[in-house]
Amino acid sequence: MPQTDDPPLPDIARLCLSAGRQMLETGANGRTVHEGIADIARALGCDGAEVLCQHQAILVTLRRGPESCIEMTKTGEHGVNLRQTQAIRQIIRDLLAKKLDCPAAQSAADCVPTCTGAYPPWLVCLATGLACAAFGELLGADWAAFLPILAASAGGQWLRMILMRRGHNVFVVAGIISFLSAFVAGLGARLCGSTQDPIATIAAVLLLVPGVAVLNSQVDVLEGKPNLAAARSLRVLYLLTFMALGLVLAQALILPHL
Repeated sequence: MPQTDDPPLPDIARLCLSAGRQMLETGANGRTVHEGIADIARALGCDGAEVLCQHQAILVTLRRGPESCIEMTKTGEHGVNLRQTQAIRQIIRDLLAKKLDCPAAQSAADCVPTCTGAYPPWLVCLATGLACAAFGELLGADWAAFLPILAASAGGQWLRMILMRRGHNVFVVAGIISFLSAFVAGLGARLCGSTQDPIATIAAVLLLVPGVAVLNSQVDVLEGKPNLAAARSLRVLYLLTFMALGLVLAQALILPHL
């Protein structure tokens, strides 16, 4: 029988789902989510925890003596924020070390989205622009295209952050940003005297490549989570499709010879 000071199973399940949902939404793979939930359950006195992690939902079953509890939660849009992922994992480590109890851990987990530090938007946009411009040079663009690529991708990242914050469809946003970034970069490169307009248009849309999602889908396949991997792979495919459509349309307008 559970001890009198053990938290109720529904409270443990709520903490498990809250932590798992945030890890899944901020770039963690399926194994990390499963292990995190199992560690929370073990730290709070459960005999076992079974987790079903899908792309848009997490189901957890907890057992403690004769008690059992089944809870499910929906997940939001998947993104990348490794600071939030590490903050959740630190809460789990503190639970295992008995530095936190269930209510304190739940309060800390609820605070993570608003209390975790973030880089200022201008720095994110500048870093994105520099990265895309550097990739352009690696792909063979000349230096005349460097600033147009930087400006186009930085502006695209800024607009992308605004549109995503307002809850617009992620695939439509990818198509819009791809078209605008490629169009501005290609036109700007031509006006600056560059002879590598096609490379400029390609480099400016590299900010849309979902690298973390691709890596996570591969890891999930190798670790025996085909449903989650398939959903992530399909999402990656649609993102790349909309990105390609925006790029092709922009090139058709500014590169008629192609």
